[in-house]
Amino acid sequence: MEAKPLKFIADAMLGRLAKWLRILGHDVVYDVSVSDNDLIARALDEQRVILTMDRELAGRKSAKNSLCIRSDDYKEQLREVVVRYNIDCTSRIFTRCLACNERLETVNKEKIRDKVPQYIYSVHDAFYICQHCDRVYWAGSHRNSILVKLKEILPGMK
Repeated sequence: MEAKPLKFIADAMLGRLAKWLRILGHDVVYDVSVSDNDLIARALDEQRVILTMDRELAGRKSAKNSLCIRSDDYKEQLREVVVRYNIDCTSRIFTRCLACNERLETVNKEKIRDKVPQYIYSVHDAFYICQHCDRVYWAGSHRNSILVKLKEILPGMK
């Protein structure tokens, strides 16, 4: 039985890290308007690991399940989180909406005809949709660029 995947909540300083963890398919709450107290409360309530660069926040007793990120560079941040939590970087990749964090679902091509450019519709067969925000995804050239960047950031990634 596979261990339950970790869930994260990132503070306002870690938007890029949140995006890259979502690319890897991990559940990361990111809201720039949330207060430190609300962030801690939500982390406790939803059993999330707090990712922060704020040493004071990470040092609070109530923020017991937190990681104080040391680097300002998102690549270093991603490496730190992946190594610290032994994160699986491949089995859930491209399964979350980058905008709202919800899981993506496979969608019948006909249902998204009017939601993507005609050229994209004509050259791709597999599409994914976020049922929450209605954003549509497909395996375009951007996906290859992301994979190249991930291999640069995480050299051991297949």
